[in-house]
Amino acid sequence: MAKRSQIVPRLAGAYRHLLTEVFKGGDLQVEEDETGNKDERLGELTVQRLWAAGMLGTTGETTQHQFVNIVELGEWNHGAGPDFLRAEIEIDGRTLRGDVEIDSQVQDWERHGHGANPDFNRVVLHVVLSPPPAGWYTRTEQHAEVPVLYLSPERVKEAHAQMKRPGFSAVRLSNPCRYPLAEMGVEDIVNLLQAVASHRIVCKRKRFRNKAGALGWRQAWYEAWAETLGYRANKEQMVMLARRAPLNSLKQQSEAMLLGVAGFLQPVYPAGADDGAREYYRRLWDEWWKLQSFFGVEASRSPAWCYTGVRPVNHPQRRVAALAVSVQHWRTISPLLNAENLSALCRTLTGLRHEFWDLHCTLSSPPMRRRVALVGQQRVNAFLSNYVLVEDASDLAWSAYLRLPAGALSRRVVNTSRELFGERRDVVELFKYEYVHQAVLQIADDFCTRASCRDCLFPEQLRDWKIKS
Repeated sequence: MAKRSQIVPRLAGAYRHLLTEVFKGGDLQVEEDETGNKDERLGELTVQRLWAAGMLGTTGETTQHQFVNIVELGEWNHGAGPDFLRAEIEIDGRTLRGDVEIDSQVQDWERHGHGANPDFNRVVLHVVLSPPPAGWYTRTEQHAEVPVLYLSPERVKEAHAQMKRPGFSAVRLSNPCRYPLAEMGVEDIVNLLQAVASHRIVCKRKRFRNKAGALGWRQAWYEAWAETLGYRANKEQMVMLARRAPLNSLKQQSEAMLLGVAGFLQPVYPAGADDGAREYYRRLWDEWWKLQSFFGVEASRSPAWCYTGVRPVNHPQRRVAALAVSVQHWRTISPLLNAENLSALCRTLTGLRHEFWDLHCTLSSPPMRRRVALVGQQRVNAFLSNYVLVEDASDLAWSAYLRLPAGALSRRVVNTSRELFGERRDVVELFKYEYVHQAVLQIADDFCTRASCRDCLFPEQLRDWKIKS
């Protein structure tokens, strides 16, 4: 067994010390309203601005008396649909990812037709500016309850007053993180980013081991791989599928089982399917109808697959098929989930093949002109950076983690790195490594969603980083 690394805990400890110094003073205090005693109700657009700026705080209590922690505020949507997209919240310790809708009154949800609009099915938090009536609950088109967070007028007005104070915008746009980072050499920045990435590894490792303790290691790895195959758009849906069709139940029928539980198999041929697709579909159905009474899921409870912005070769049906093919080789894959066998693991995962799915995006699509791999190297790298090299605590894993090439820059990484580094050209080269992306995301999690740049204490602590590191 590889020797346990002492590097990651030491680096992670350095960053945790920085976190402790920043937040040891407790919750940030909001200054008193300096705009007078005007009893005005702010419009939804103004409140959306306050929410986007992080001025309304990140904690609260739902109308059902559940504690809410806003982890990711979401991306401000200027088009149709919910007000903020791809947010992340924690309710009583349970993580929910989806959208946020802000209304003046809770009844506006039904008045505006959101409860019958499938575009609002991913809403995980309904923020309202007036007290909801007793017994009210917000429901989606799928009749799922949406937690309601009431923002008091005092809370909103205090945030608005702070934003209106002279100099607020100028301070916010000055990007205070850039000043200490501008004085740092590249070597010190690398040390900082590696410490932050180490902290992220330690946190992910703890979560994964807790999950493995509850579900067993085989199921935990299976769900981790399912999540990775789902990309960002369908990772939650893939985990739900893996939980409903656990690894120990699949045996030799993984394709029919997973595609059936996913809701993709019906007792009729898919419209537009050619002869080859019909033959394959019939084989699947001949297996699935026997399993349906035991493992079938009501249509209303099937995973809400996301198709928007998904490339054809990454269609949910093909992702589920990739998981099914992986299960057929799981005895080969399982022993390779460590740093010592990275090359063999990469070859095995990128080498997965299937007679039908190598040439089709869906069960009814025409054949592609050329074969396309079920699993690409970027998906494998995502699996390595989030799970395999995280769980392996050896020096070998840490070295491999630092060398892992990065995937495409996400919008969040781009925005946060711009806030941190501005136009520094000497750090651009660092972003070809995945650990740098992970470190930037961790900084965004720890600081950029907790408060505005005006109130953030991270820059002050950065000034001493070179001495502490």
